[in-house]
Amino acid sequence: MIELEEAIDLLVNSVKSKTETERLDILSASGRIAAEDVTALFPVPHFPKSGMDGYAVRSQDTRGASKETPIHLQVIGEICAGEYLSVSAKPMTAVRVMTGALIPEGYDSVIRQEDTDYGKEKSAIYAEVRAGQNYCGIGEDIEAKSLIIPRSTRLEAGHIGVLASMGIMEIEVFQKLEVGIISTGSELVPLAGSLGKVGVYPSSAYALAAKLKEQGAQVTFMEICPDDPELFFSMLDQKIGQADVIITTGALSVGKKDFLPEALEKMGAKRLFHGVNMRPGTPVMASEYKDKLILSLSGYPLAAMVNFQLFFWPVMAKITGDESLFGKKTTRTVVEGSTNEANRRRFVQAFCDEAGVHILERKHHSSVLSGILSSNCIIDQKQGTVILPGETVEILYWK
Repeated sequence: MIELEEAIDLLVNSVKSKTETERLDILSASGRIAAEDVTALFPVPHFPKSGMDGYAVRSQDTRGASKETPIHLQVIGEICAGEYLSVSAKPMTAVRVMTGALIPEGYDSVIRQEDTDYGKEKSAIYAEVRAGQNYCGIGEDIEAKSLIIPRSTRLEAGHIGVLASMGIMEIEVFQKLEVGIISTGSELVPLAGSLGKVGVYPSSAYALAAKLKEQGAQVTFMEICPDDPELFFSMLDQKIGQADVIITTGALSVGKKDFLPEALEKMGAKRLFHGVNMRPGTPVMASEYKDKLILSLSGYPLAAMVNFQLFFWPVMAKITGDESLFGKKTTRTVVEGSTNEANRRRFVQAFCDEAGVHILERKHHSSVLSGILSSNCIIDQKQGTVILPGETVEILYWK
Protein backbone atom coordinates (compact mmCIF):
# COMPACT_ATOMS: atom_id res chain seq x y z
CA MET A 1 0.00 0.00 0.00
CA ILE A 2 1.38 3.41 -1.00
CA GLU A 3 0.51 7.02 -0.24
CA LEU A 4 -1.83 9.06 -2.41
CA GLU A 5 0.79 11.47 -3.74
CA GLU A 6 3.11 8.63 -4.76
CA ALA A 7 0.27 6.91 -6.61
CA ILE A 8 -0.59 10.10 -8.48
CA ASP A 9 3.05 10.58 -9.50
CA LEU A 10 3.18 7.02 -10.83
CA LEU A 11 0.04 7.61 -12.87
CA VAL A 12 1.11 10.96 -14.32
CA ASN A 13 4.55 9.64 -15.24
CA SER A 14 3.04 6.62 -16.99
CA VAL A 15 1.16 8.60 -19.66
CA LYS A 16 2.22 10.87 -22.50
CA SER A 17 0.70 14.06 -23.82
CA LYS A 18 -1.77 13.67 -26.65
CA THR A 19 -0.41 15.08 -29.91
CA GLU A 20 -3.14 14.33 -32.45
CA THR A 21 -5.02 17.44 -33.53
CA GLU A 22 -7.94 18.50 -35.69
CA ARG A 23 -9.15 21.81 -37.08
CA LEU A 24 -12.64 22.91 -36.03
CA ASP A 25 -14.89 25.89 -36.52
CA ILE A 26 -14.74 28.07 -33.42
CA LEU A 27 -18.17 27.13 -32.07
CA SER A 28 -17.41 23.42 -32.35
CA ALA A 29 -14.10 24.11 -30.60
CA SER A 30 -15.81 25.39 -27.44
CA GLY A 31 -14.69 23.26 -24.49
CA ARG A 32 -11.73 21.82 -26.41
CA ILE A 33 -7.99 22.34 -25.82
CA ALA A 34 -6.14 24.71 -28.15
CA ALA A 35 -3.30 23.02 -30.02
CA GLU A 36 -1.74 26.26 -31.23
CA ASP A 37 -0.84 29.72 -30.03
CA VAL A 38 -3.23 32.30 -31.46
CA THR A 39 -1.98 35.86 -31.97
CA ALA A 40 -4.00 38.96 -32.78
CA LEU A 41 -4.21 39.67 -36.50
CA PHE A 42 -4.93 43.36 -35.87
CA PRO A 43 -5.53 45.66 -32.91
CA VAL A 44 -8.89 45.74 -31.15
CA PRO A 45 -10.38 48.22 -31.58
CA HIS A 46 -8.76 49.08 -34.89
CA PHE A 47 -10.12 52.62 -34.74
CA PRO A 48 -10.58 55.01 -31.80
CA LYS A 49 -14.13 54.70 -30.53
CA SER A 50 -16.47 56.21 -27.99
CA GLY A 51 -17.11 54.49 -24.69
CA MET A 52 -20.56 56.07 -24.30
CA ASP A 53 -23.19 58.34 -25.84
CA GLY A 54 -22.01 61.93 -25.77
CA TYR A 55 -19.76 64.37 -27.63
CA ALA A 56 -16.23 63.88 -28.91
CA VAL A 57 -14.28 66.92 -27.76
CA ARG A 58 -10.80 68.26 -27.28
CA SER A 59 -10.25 68.01 -23.55
CA GLN A 60 -8.45 71.37 -23.45
CA ASP A 61 -11.64 73.06 -24.71
CA THR A 62 -13.57 71.90 -21.61
CA ARG A 63 -11.29 73.42 -18.99
CA GLY A 64 -13.26 75.39 -16.41
CA ALA A 65 -16.64 74.06 -17.59
CA SER A 66 -19.30 73.66 -14.91
CA LYS A 67 -23.04 73.87 -14.53
CA GLU A 68 -22.68 77.45 -13.41
CA THR A 69 -20.15 78.40 -16.09
CA PRO A 70 -20.85 76.20 -19.13
CA ILE A 71 -18.65 76.21 -22.20
CA HIS A 72 -20.40 76.23 -25.56
CA LEU A 73 -19.02 74.15 -28.42
CA GLN A 74 -20.13 74.10 -32.04
CA VAL A 75 -21.46 70.68 -33.08
CA ILE A 76 -20.08 69.88 -36.55
CA GLY A 77 -21.49 66.41 -37.06
CA GLU A 78 -22.98 63.23 -35.63
CA ILE A 79 -21.66 59.66 -35.85
CA CYS A 80 -23.39 56.42 -34.84
CA ALA A 81 -21.67 53.06 -34.45
CA GLY A 82 -20.83 51.65 -37.87
CA GLU A 83 -20.86 55.06 -39.58
CA TYR A 84 -17.92 57.03 -40.94
CA LEU A 85 -17.64 60.79 -41.03
CA SER A 86 -14.58 62.56 -42.43
CA VAL A 87 -14.09 65.59 -40.21
CA SER A 88 -11.07 67.07 -38.49
CA ALA A 89 -11.07 68.53 -35.03
CA LYS A 90 -11.02 72.30 -34.72
CA PRO A 91 -10.85 74.39 -31.54
CA MET A 92 -14.15 74.80 -29.70
CA THR A 93 -15.97 72.17 -31.77
CA ALA A 94 -17.55 68.82 -30.94
CA VAL A 95 -19.00 65.81 -32.74
CA ARG A 96 -22.07 64.03 -31.41
CA VAL A 97 -21.11 60.35 -30.99
CA MET A 98 -22.91 57.21 -29.87
CA THR A 99 -21.41 54.29 -27.95
CA GLY A 100 -18.96 52.41 -30.15
CA ALA A 101 -18.82 55.14 -32.78
CA LEU A 102 -15.64 56.32 -34.49
CA ILE A 103 -14.00 59.31 -32.81
CA PRO A 104 -12.67 61.64 -35.52
CA GLU A 105 -9.00 62.57 -35.59
CA GLY A 106 -7.98 65.34 -33.24
CA TYR A 107 -10.57 64.71 -30.54
CA ASP A 108 -9.10 63.08 -27.44
CA SER A 109 -12.06 62.46 -25.16
CA VAL A 110 -15.82 62.07 -24.94
CA ILE A 111 -18.06 63.97 -22.55
CA ARG A 112 -21.15 62.02 -21.58
CA GLN A 113 -24.41 63.48 -22.84
CA GLU A 114 -25.73 63.85 -19.28
CA ASP A 115 -23.10 66.59 -18.74
CA THR A 116 -24.42 68.64 -21.66
CA ASP A 117 -27.67 70.23 -22.82
CA TYR A 118 -27.93 67.74 -25.70
CA GLY A 119 -27.51 70.58 -28.20
CA LYS A 120 -27.67 69.78 -31.91
CA GLU A 121 -25.89 72.77 -33.44
CA LYS A 122 -24.29 74.12 -30.29
CA SER A 123 -23.93 72.25 -27.05
CA ALA A 124 -23.42 73.59 -23.55
CA ILE A 125 -20.72 71.63 -21.71
CA TYR A 126 -21.23 71.42 -17.93
CA ALA A 127 -18.10 69.53 -16.85
CA GLU A 128 -14.42 69.18 -17.59
CA VAL A 129 -13.05 66.00 -19.14
CA ARG A 130 -9.49 64.78 -19.16
CA ALA A 131 -7.63 63.47 -22.20
CA GLY A 132 -8.58 59.82 -22.84
CA GLN A 133 -11.79 59.95 -20.80
CA ASN A 134 -14.52 57.70 -22.27
CA TYR A 135 -12.14 57.22 -25.23
CA CYS A 136 -11.11 53.74 -26.35
CA GLY A 137 -7.88 53.99 -28.31
CA ILE A 138 -6.56 51.74 -31.04
CA GLY A 139 -5.38 48.44 -29.52
CA GLU A 140 -6.63 49.32 -26.04
CA ASP A 141 -8.41 45.96 -25.79
CA ILE A 142 -5.97 43.80 -27.79
CA GLU A 143 -2.67 44.85 -29.32
CA ALA A 144 -1.76 43.64 -32.79
CA LYS A 145 0.40 40.47 -32.83
CA SER A 146 -0.12 39.93 -29.08
CA LEU A 147 -0.72 36.38 -27.81
CA ILE A 148 -4.43 36.10 -27.18
CA ILE A 149 -4.82 32.34 -26.65
CA PRO A 150 -1.85 30.21 -25.57
CA ARG A 151 -1.55 26.59 -26.65
CA SER A 152 -3.14 24.14 -24.17
CA THR A 153 -5.88 26.59 -23.15
CA ARG A 154 -9.36 25.17 -22.58
CA LEU A 155 -11.52 27.22 -24.94
CA GLU A 156 -14.46 28.86 -23.20
CA ALA A 157 -17.02 31.46 -24.22
CA GLY A 158 -14.62 34.40 -23.78
CA HIS A 159 -11.99 32.75 -25.98
CA ILE A 160 -14.55 32.07 -28.68
CA GLY A 161 -15.68 35.70 -28.54
CA VAL A 162 -12.10 36.96 -28.89
CA LEU A 163 -11.52 34.66 -31.87
CA ALA A 164 -14.68 36.01 -33.46
CA SER A 165 -13.52 39.59 -32.84
CA MET A 166 -10.50 38.75 -35.01
CA GLY A 167 -12.62 37.22 -37.75
CA ILE A 168 -10.98 33.86 -37.03
CA MET A 169 -13.35 31.09 -38.09
CA GLU A 170 -11.32 27.97 -37.25
CA ILE A 171 -8.76 26.84 -34.69
CA GLU A 172 -6.51 23.80 -34.26
CA VAL A 173 -7.42 21.74 -31.18
CA PHE A 174 -6.19 18.51 -29.67
CA GLN A 175 -8.34 15.49 -30.33
CA LYS A 176 -10.53 14.49 -27.43
CA LEU A 177 -9.21 12.10 -24.82
CA GLU A 178 -10.94 8.78 -25.47
CA VAL A 179 -11.95 6.81 -22.39
CA GLY A 180 -13.59 3.40 -22.15
CA ILE A 181 -15.41 2.08 -19.07
CA ILE A 182 -15.78 -1.57 -18.05
CA SER A 183 -17.97 -2.25 -15.01
CA THR A 184 -17.36 -5.67 -13.47
CA GLY A 185 -19.88 -7.65 -11.47
CA SER A 186 -22.31 -10.46 -12.22
CA GLU A 187 -24.97 -8.50 -10.34
CA LEU A 188 -24.87 -5.60 -12.83
CA VAL A 189 -27.78 -5.20 -15.21
CA PRO A 190 -28.05 -2.88 -18.27
CA LEU A 191 -30.45 0.02 -17.77
CA ALA A 192 -32.86 -1.50 -20.24
CA GLY A 193 -32.85 -4.79 -18.34
CA SER A 194 -34.91 -5.96 -15.40
CA LEU A 195 -33.32 -5.88 -11.95
CA GLY A 196 -35.07 -9.00 -10.79
CA LYS A 197 -34.56 -9.75 -7.10
CA VAL A 198 -30.82 -9.07 -6.75
CA GLY A 199 -29.76 -7.05 -9.80
CA VAL A 200 -28.01 -3.65 -9.64
CA TYR A 201 -27.78 -0.97 -12.31
CA PRO A 202 -24.24 0.33 -13.09
CA SER A 203 -24.66 3.76 -11.50
CA SER A 204 -20.93 4.37 -11.09
CA ALA A 205 -20.28 3.98 -14.80
CA TYR A 206 -22.92 6.54 -15.71
CA ALA A 207 -21.73 9.02 -13.10
CA LEU A 208 -18.15 8.65 -14.35
CA ALA A 209 -19.21 9.00 -17.98
CA ALA A 210 -21.11 12.18 -17.19
CA LYS A 211 -18.07 13.65 -15.43
CA LEU A 212 -15.86 12.75 -18.37
CA LYS A 213 -18.17 14.38 -20.89
CA GLU A 214 -18.45 17.52 -18.76
CA GLN A 215 -14.69 17.97 -19.03
CA GLY A 216 -14.47 17.29 -22.76
CA ALA A 217 -13.46 13.63 -22.86
CA GLN A 218 -15.13 11.18 -25.22
CA VAL A 219 -16.55 8.00 -23.75
CA THR A 220 -15.95 5.46 -26.50
CA PHE A 221 -17.58 2.49 -24.82
CA MET A 222 -19.37 1.42 -21.64
CA GLU A 223 -19.45 -2.31 -21.04
CA ILE A 224 -20.60 -4.65 -18.28
CA CYS A 225 -18.45 -7.70 -17.59
CA PRO A 226 -19.59 -10.56 -15.31
CA ASP A 227 -17.19 -11.92 -12.70
CA ASP A 228 -15.45 -14.10 -15.26
CA PRO A 229 -11.73 -13.60 -16.00
CA GLU A 230 -11.97 -15.20 -19.45
CA LEU A 231 -14.77 -12.86 -20.52
CA PHE A 232 -12.78 -9.93 -19.16
CA PHE A 233 -9.69 -11.04 -21.16
CA SER A 234 -11.74 -11.17 -24.34
CA MET A 235 -13.51 -7.86 -23.73
CA LEU A 236 -10.34 -5.97 -22.85
CA ASP A 237 -8.42 -7.24 -25.89
CA GLN A 238 -11.37 -6.38 -28.12
CA LYS A 239 -11.75 -2.85 -26.75
CA ILE A 240 -8.17 -1.84 -25.93
CA GLY A 241 -7.67 -0.07 -29.27
CA GLN A 242 -10.77 2.09 -28.82
CA ALA A 243 -9.54 4.24 -25.93
CA ASP A 244 -6.52 6.15 -24.63
CA VAL A 245 -7.40 5.20 -21.05
CA ILE A 246 -9.64 2.41 -19.74
CA ILE A 247 -11.45 2.71 -16.42
CA THR A 248 -12.71 -0.39 -14.65
CA THR A 249 -14.89 -0.59 -11.56
CA GLY A 250 -15.11 -3.44 -9.07
CA ALA A 251 -13.44 -6.84 -8.52
CA LEU A 252 -10.44 -5.31 -6.72
CA SER A 253 -10.50 -6.34 -3.08
CA VAL A 254 -10.05 -9.75 -1.44
CA GLY A 255 -13.48 -11.26 -1.93
CA LYS A 256 -14.24 -14.51 -3.73
CA LYS A 257 -15.25 -12.67 -6.92
CA ASP A 258 -12.47 -10.07 -6.88
CA PHE A 259 -10.64 -11.49 -9.87
CA LEU A 260 -9.24 -8.35 -11.52
CA PRO A 261 -5.71 -8.07 -10.01
CA GLU A 262 -4.85 -11.69 -10.80
CA ALA A 263 -6.51 -11.53 -14.21
CA LEU A 264 -4.56 -8.49 -15.34
CA GLU A 265 -1.34 -10.02 -14.06
CA LYS A 266 -1.97 -13.21 -16.08
CA MET A 267 -2.64 -11.10 -19.18
CA GLY A 268 0.81 -9.58 -18.82
CA ALA A 269 -0.27 -6.14 -17.61
CA LYS A 270 2.34 -4.15 -15.73
CA ARG A 271 1.06 -3.16 -12.31
CA LEU A 272 1.83 0.39 -11.20
CA PHE A 273 0.23 0.04 -7.78
CA HIS A 274 -2.57 -1.77 -5.97
CA GLY A 275 -3.86 -0.23 -2.76
CA VAL A 276 -3.50 3.34 -1.51
CA ASN A 277 -3.49 4.49 2.10
CA MET A 278 -6.89 6.24 1.97
CA ARG A 279 -10.59 5.75 2.46
CA PRO A 280 -12.91 5.27 0.71
CA GLY A 281 -11.44 3.37 -2.21
CA THR A 282 -8.39 1.75 -0.59
CA PRO A 283 -8.00 -1.08 -3.17
CA VAL A 284 -7.68 1.28 -6.18
CA MET A 285 -5.26 -0.12 -8.76
CA ALA A 286 -3.45 1.07 -11.88
CA SER A 287 -1.90 -1.04 -14.65
CA GLU A 288 -0.37 -0.69 -18.09
CA TYR A 289 -1.46 -3.04 -20.85
CA LYS A 290 -0.51 -2.73 -24.52
CA ASP A 291 0.75 0.82 -23.85
CA LYS A 292 -2.61 1.86 -22.41
CA LEU A 293 -3.35 2.93 -18.85
CA ILE A 294 -5.98 0.92 -16.98
CA LEU A 295 -7.28 2.71 -13.91
CA SER A 296 -9.23 0.30 -11.74
CA LEU A 297 -11.60 1.92 -9.25
CA SER A 298 -13.54 0.54 -6.33
CA GLY A 299 -16.84 -1.13 -7.10
CA TYR A 300 -18.61 0.92 -4.43
CA PRO A 301 -20.19 4.03 -6.00
CA LEU A 302 -18.92 6.70 -3.60
CA ALA A 303 -15.48 5.09 -3.37
CA ALA A 304 -15.29 4.97 -7.16
CA MET A 305 -16.12 8.68 -7.41
CA VAL A 306 -13.48 9.59 -4.82
CA ASN A 307 -10.89 7.42 -6.61
CA PHE A 308 -11.83 9.03 -9.91
CA GLN A 309 -11.64 12.57 -8.50
CA LEU A 310 -8.19 12.06 -7.01
CA PHE A 311 -6.52 9.93 -9.68
CA PHE A 312 -8.11 10.52 -13.06
CA TRP A 313 -8.01 14.31 -13.39
CA PRO A 314 -4.21 14.53 -13.01
CA VAL A 315 -3.93 11.87 -15.73
CA MET A 316 -6.23 13.78 -18.08
CA ALA A 317 -4.37 17.01 -17.32
CA LYS A 318 -1.08 15.41 -18.36
CA ILE A 319 -2.49 13.83 -21.53
CA THR A 320 -4.43 16.88 -22.73
CA GLY A 321 -2.16 19.63 -21.40
CA ASP A 322 -5.15 21.20 -19.63
CA GLU A 323 -3.65 22.30 -16.32
CA SER A 324 -7.05 23.48 -15.06
CA LEU A 325 -7.88 19.82 -14.40
CA PHE A 326 -5.27 19.50 -11.67
CA GLY A 327 -7.12 19.44 -8.36
CA LYS A 328 -6.28 22.44 -6.23
CA LYS A 329 -7.00 22.22 -2.53
CA THR A 330 -8.10 25.22 -0.54
CA THR A 331 -8.51 25.74 3.19
CA ARG A 332 -11.81 26.65 4.82
CA THR A 333 -13.32 26.63 8.30
CA VAL A 334 -15.84 23.99 9.38
CA VAL A 335 -19.06 25.66 10.51
CA GLU A 336 -21.29 22.62 10.89
CA GLY A 337 -20.89 18.91 11.57
CA SER A 338 -18.01 16.76 12.74
CA THR A 339 -16.25 13.47 12.04
CA ASN A 340 -14.99 10.55 14.04
CA GLU A 341 -11.28 9.90 14.34
CA ALA A 342 -9.79 8.68 11.08
CA ASN A 343 -7.73 5.52 11.44
CA ARG A 344 -6.55 6.09 7.87
CA ARG A 345 -6.42 9.18 5.65
CA ARG A 346 -10.02 9.79 4.77
CA PHE A 347 -11.98 11.86 2.26
CA VAL A 348 -15.27 13.13 3.61
CA GLN A 349 -18.17 14.54 1.61
CA ALA A 350 -19.09 18.11 2.51
CA PHE A 351 -20.71 21.26 1.22
CA CYS A 352 -18.83 24.55 1.17
CA ASP A 353 -20.45 27.96 0.85
CA GLU A 354 -19.62 31.52 1.88
CA ALA A 355 -20.08 30.64 5.55
CA GLY A 356 -17.66 27.73 5.44
CA VAL A 357 -17.70 23.94 5.33
CA HIS A 358 -20.76 21.94 6.29
CA ILE A 359 -20.10 18.26 6.99
CA LEU A 360 -23.11 16.37 5.74
CA GLU A 361 -25.25 14.53 8.20
CA ARG A 362 -25.40 11.50 5.95
CA LYS A 363 -23.89 8.08 5.87
CA HIS A 364 -20.40 8.16 4.47
CA HIS A 365 -20.28 4.48 3.56
CA SER A 366 -18.49 3.69 0.30
CA SER A 367 -21.65 2.15 -1.14
CA VAL A 368 -23.75 5.31 -0.74
CA LEU A 369 -23.74 7.52 -3.85
CA SER A 370 -26.68 9.82 -3.14
CA GLY A 371 -24.65 12.10 -0.84
CA ILE A 372 -22.90 13.50 -3.91
CA LEU A 373 -26.17 15.21 -4.81
CA SER A 374 -25.85 17.52 -1.80
CA SER A 375 -22.05 17.83 -1.63
CA ASN A 376 -19.74 20.01 -3.68
CA CYS A 377 -16.39 19.06 -2.17
CA ILE A 378 -14.47 16.47 -0.16
CA ILE A 379 -12.44 17.11 2.97
CA ASP A 380 -8.94 15.66 3.22
CA GLN A 381 -8.98 14.30 6.79
CA LYS A 382 -5.55 13.26 8.00
CA GLN A 383 -4.99 9.95 9.75
CA GLY A 384 -5.49 10.09 13.54
CA THR A 385 -7.45 13.36 13.48
CA VAL A 386 -10.98 14.37 14.44
CA ILE A 387 -12.72 17.28 12.69
CA LEU A 388 -14.88 19.61 14.79
CA PRO A 389 -16.63 22.93 14.10
CA GLY A 390 -14.21 25.87 14.08
CA GLU A 391 -11.30 23.87 12.70
CA THR A 392 -9.58 24.69 9.42
CA VAL A 393 -9.62 21.88 6.88
CA GLU A 394 -8.32 21.25 3.36
CA ILE A 395 -11.04 20.72 0.77
CA LEU A 396 -11.06 19.72 -2.86
CA TYR A 397 -14.07 20.68 -4.97
CA TRP A 398 -15.71 18.01 -7.09
CA LYS A 399 -15.17 18.60 -10.79
